[in-house]
Amino acid sequence: MFVSSAQTNRRISGRITDTTDVGLPGIKVILVAGKDTLSLLTDDNGNFRYSNISITQFSLQVIDAGLENFKSNYTFSEKEKHMRLDAIRLKISAQMLKEVVVRAKPVPIRFMQDTVEYDVRAFRVQDGDNVADLLKQFPGMEVNEGYDVKVGDQPMTKLRVNGKDFFTNNVKDFIARLPAGIVSKIQVIDDFGDLANFTGIKAGEPVKMLNIVTKPGRNKGAFGNISGSGGTNDMIGGNAQVNLWNDSRQSSANINVNTANNGAGRSQQLNIGLNHRDKLGPNSTGGFGYNTGQNNAAFNREQVTESLNPQGNFITKNKSDGYNKGSNNTIRLNLNHSNDKFFLQLGINGGYNKSNNQSTSLIRQYGIIRQDLNNDNSLVSTSPSVNGNLSLSKKSKNLKDVLSATASFSLNSSSNGQHIKTNTLYYNKDTEALLKDSLLNRDVNSKLNDQQLGFGLNYSVGLKKPKDTLARQSLNFGYNGSIGSSKNDVTTVVFDNVSNKTSVIDSLSTSFNTVSFNQSLAMNYNYNSRKARYNLGFNVNANMINNHDLKLKQTNVNNAINYSPSFNLSRTLALGKILSVNYQGSTRSPTINQLQPVKNAQSLQNIVVGNPDLKVAFSHSLGVNFNYAHKSGRSLQVGANASVTQNEIVDDVILLPDTLNSLKQITRYENINGNYQVSSNYQVHVPIKQNKYSLSYMGRLGFSNRAILFNHNKTSGKGFNLYQQVAGNLTFKKVTVNTQFSYSITNNNSSGSRLGSFGYQPIGIGQISAPTFFRTTSIAASVQSNLRLEKLRLNASIMYSTSHNDAAAELVVQNNSDLSMNLGGQVTVLKTYFADFGVTKRVNYGYALATPSPLLINMGLGKTFMKDKALNVSIRGNDLLGQGNNISRMVSGNTIIDSRNVQPTRVFSINVGYNLSQFGGKNFRVDAD
Repeated sequence: MFVSSAQTNRRISGRITDTTDVGLPGIKVILVAGKDTLSLLTDDNGNFRYSNISITQFSLQVIDAGLENFKSNYTFSEKEKHMRLDAIRLKISAQMLKEVVVRAKPVPIRFMQDTVEYDVRAFRVQDGDNVADLLKQFPGMEVNEGYDVKVGDQPMTKLRVNGKDFFTNNVKDFIARLPAGIVSKIQVIDDFGDLANFTGIKAGEPVKMLNIVTKPGRNKGAFGNISGSGGTNDMIGGNAQVNLWNDSRQSSANINVNTANNGAGRSQQLNIGLNHRDKLGPNSTGGFGYNTGQNNAAFNREQVTESLNPQGNFITKNKSDGYNKGSNNTIRLNLNHSNDKFFLQLGINGGYNKSNNQSTSLIRQYGIIRQDLNNDNSLVSTSPSVNGNLSLSKKSKNLKDVLSATASFSLNSSSNGQHIKTNTLYYNKDTEALLKDSLLNRDVNSKLNDQQLGFGLNYSVGLKKPKDTLARQSLNFGYNGSIGSSKNDVTTVVFDNVSNKTSVIDSLSTSFNTVSFNQSLAMNYNYNSRKARYNLGFNVNANMINNHDLKLKQTNVNNAINYSPSFNLSRTLALGKILSVNYQGSTRSPTINQLQPVKNAQSLQNIVVGNPDLKVAFSHSLGVNFNYAHKSGRSLQVGANASVTQNEIVDDVILLPDTLNSLKQITRYENINGNYQVSSNYQVHVPIKQNKYSLSYMGRLGFSNRAILFNHNKTSGKGFNLYQQVAGNLTFKKVTVNTQFSYSITNNNSSGSRLGSFGYQPIGIGQISAPTFFRTTSIAASVQSNLRLEKLRLNASIMYSTSHNDAAAELVVQNNSDLSMNLGGQVTVLKTYFADFGVTKRVNYGYALATPSPLLINMGLGKTFMKDKALNVSIRGNDLLGQGNNISRMVSGNTIIDSRNVQPTRVFSINVGYNLSQFGGKNFRVDAD
């Protein structure tokens, strides 16, 4: 212990960061007083803390290879008990900046509490790569064609750069635009929210956040593109998107104007957006955003749907056309302030959407019923909304106790006017003779006003200091509540087919007010240290719903109370070995429509009736994860999850014969027990030679039970889901080869039973819910390769997939297979001229719609300008043979859906584009995928 010049115990704490304010873990911090010395390493967030110090003067030294060393002297004031130092920012040493060759082998992957960190130096980065190309190399990470990112089974929902909010914070908006060449590290963080990071109380289920750590000096830049094009199919348009970034100061603007004939009619787009964020002080940032858009598009599509049912198969063939018109306006304001003792976060969002949709469809139904439906449908709707949230937190003088408060509100309304004209033709199933022609012409007008107010209060009491000077333990008490009020009016008017007079149908009209009040009490113990994080608690949830029907003058009250423990554990077992366990209980109240005991007959063949006696559903979920990484790059990630739901709200489907011995479907809602799922995921990654060869094996295994009601009888569909994948990568200086083989078995009993969840449901029965499910077995294999030379780039791939749907002997929809062979490339001539091409041969088999196997040929000629070749002009032809078919398949529950949109694929165009990609004064090329 230091020689004392005062007998008062004191504490010292601080944080070590780089120049972008990202905390640096594992940095050595030395405390010196005369001949006495203490040293420690910073935690995963760069924090350090010394306690039980009985000196008044000391010096602090920070030492790390590759960074400029730090040294400073400090003195406690007479009454000062805790000295909280300003963040110590370390710069890259000048010697390291001059060094070209890095001799030390980088560690490819590091597992820390709440964070997985990838060192980019351990992976292959080539000129023209974007961040998405980099993420695809990381074990345990998946990136699809739309730039959606998943880690295991969890989606990546939030983006930050150097630990700070980045423009819209939307991952898919930027991983295709940012060059991989500016990246130093990639971190995948279990994010509990900014308030939890301030208080240190991490409870509940975290979301996945991607944090990009840039190389020194690359934390500012200008990037985006400006382009214009014109061509066949009346195509003309332009796009401009510019982002200006200087660490915390971020400004962006975009405009998109396009018009074309999409094969079904005119398609027009106009979108404008502005965003800005900047520092408002040493510890404050603020920003705003505004977006407006108008989109008008005609459509022409066809769809074949087959649903399995104990009484027989149900097949629907649908052809529809029409147009969708819509406009939207949104505005966002936010303010953030945080220092050692105070935290503030404020956000306000507003929006106004308007849409006008017209459609005409011909639906032919076969199987257990035989009938046709000719539909005319028009819908005009408006929906203004505004919402906001506020979070406040204050630490006590000794930083032990924390008081936090939260508040939120939302105001939403919608007004819909729908005109539906349905001509139903009933046939004899055996003879196809027409039995009856029925015409129903009606208007359905609905209005909804909804207000929600939420509030919360949490008090954290700091407990006795643990032996670990970087640890903190506390006892926390929390209360959260929400009050909601909504009014819903639906009026149905039917037109007489002879006189065209109108009459209001009371049985198909509703008017009700609903008030809900939800409360929760929580008490938990929280412990945080360098090697462990524990949060153990107990929760009480109370829910009340009061629903008053203004027409029937009836009031229904629905109350429920649930109790559950909660825990969130994470522990570093050894270097690179992390174990985490999470349990969470949650409630889900029935929706307003599910509670209404009034018929919703917008579709007379699928009448929906609510149940005022529904109970609140309560779900239990448990997750366990183990991560291990070796300095060589070998890694293992294993996870298991289980969930069970009490009083789950499900559809009770009844099929009833009508007067012509056809069928109609009535759906009610009931509570049911017996739904559960257990799953696991695992990933093994083995680099054979760093940056060159690697093998990986990943898989998912799950069991589930879906209990449903059909004709008032409870039944269950048990599911077994298996996915296995083996992948290999060969990476050389100019050639890369990626191979992949996968095998899966999927029981589609975990998907929603309503076709409306897919966004396209014909008026009529649509999908019949039933206790019969498809089991799909799929095999897929692919080989992809790239050649990159100075004046020649080639890419080739071959992909094969086949799916077998096994459910019933009378299945009509066939199994499907797809084979795709691709070859593409670009040749540069005379430095600035280029020619590119792409050839794809697809073989499609087994779809319900006619599916010729297309040969797709694309070609382009162009020239680049300027020293960095940022400006280019090209002439391009897409699908020169005009064989594209735009077909897709979806399998869900007891239904297979094959769809195709009419859209021209042969297009000739002239294009001009300018690509801006400059970071830290250097240009970085980002190639198009």
